[in-house]
Amino acid sequence: MREFREVGPEWIDDYMYIYLNAYPAFKSLDEDCWDRYRRKVLRDMDLDEKTKFYGGFEDGRLCAIMKLIDFDINLYGRMQKAVGVMSLAVHPAEKKKGWALESIHYSEQYARKRGALVNMFLPFSIGFYRKMGYGLGSKLEEYHLPTANLPKCKDLSKVRMMKLDELDRILACNEQMVRKTHGMISKFEEEVRILRGDTAVLFAGYEEEGQLRGYVMYRYENAHEDNYTINRISVEELVYDSGEVLRALLGFLRNQADLAQTILIRTGEPDFYQLLDDPTDVCGHYINYGYLQTNVSAMGNMYKVLDPQEYVNALSYRRFPKADFAVRFEYEDEMEHCESALTVRFVPEGEGRRWEASEGKADVTVTCRKADLSSLLLNSCRFAGMVRIGAMQISDPSYTELLDNVLYYSEKPFSNVDY
Repeated sequence: MREFREVGPEWIDDYMYIYLNAYPAFKSLDEDCWDRYRRKVLRDMDLDEKTKFYGGFEDGRLCAIMKLIDFDINLYGRMQKAVGVMSLAVHPAEKKKGWALESIHYSEQYARKRGALVNMFLPFSIGFYRKMGYGLGSKLEEYHLPTANLPKCKDLSKVRMMKLDELDRILACNEQMVRKTHGMISKFEEEVRILRGDTAVLFAGYEEEGQLRGYVMYRYENAHEDNYTINRISVEELVYDSGEVLRALLGFLRNQADLAQTILIRTGEPDFYQLLDDPTDVCGHYINYGYLQTNVSAMGNMYKVLDPQEYVNALSYRRFPKADFAVRFEYEDEMEHCESALTVRFVPEGEGRRWEASEGKADVTVTCRKADLSSLLLNSCRFAGMVRIGAMQISDPSYTELLDNVLYYSEKPFSNVDY
């Protein structure tokens, strides 16, 4: 008999055995390592209110573990509930027995009970979770550039170094950006606790009339195995409320070129390269047809809209261009192994339109997987692009451009939360 239930300190030794065997990278796995992580997990269990530790049991044995985080996520301008799955792991002797699948299934049940619209995680195997109906989020773009290639900024009078004891102001600034940015997630307790103890990280903030309007969090890394004078800057977070603030923070980083010859910048801005006079990656890699590498792209968050009809109704505040039609999405629910459907009608609301789930007749039908529908509803992709590559099929191609324009939103979902 298998069951999932919350686990506490009484299961710490079994929990640690599974966790450290599942995530051995960058760990010595000696006695000191075990003791350090044991104390950390016990502290997290004691202090965290939004994170719950769950275990999968069979015949009284702990066979799988995971952490479930109650997130606050910005969806099209308003905060909504989501659940994040973290530290999913299976006992070495219990692999290939369906525990990972059952863990995700339980996390979705948990999320529904918590009133969450979305279940999400940072995957260890993208293909594995695609089969469970999880859609791809937007990409992270990592640039590795000569520091001197960042844009200059003549006026840096509003940029200053900040200390770790000002972290509360920095976190408040981050939360302000979360409240304005689609897809961003409020930082959770464990993440903040780790940050408070990170003495190697540096902060520079943009402050105007007592208000912190942006900051950069970064650290120095040695970039040569035997030459301590060759370094790079690794930007951990870059938060800003306008292009003016971003350019000032980049100008500040550019002025550190005497200490670090190159810089790593990770961003969710797809057009970031347009800001640079020369966005060429330091690797100098050439790609066929005359292209020079500017950056590398990476996949992070994967999302599942748990109940598409409930999602649409909960986001009734989202506004659309004027259009008068209904679309029916017929989708394969990969987790439940069944076919489902969602009909969305765009109805008048002031000068524009809002959407609502409808039982009425549709003007056009779109066929897809639930994973791809989740990506579309989160705005990780463009509808016309999905039709063009064959990921979605539309019954009447004359509606493709209309539906693409109606669903367009200027921001793709991006988050700097590491869980």
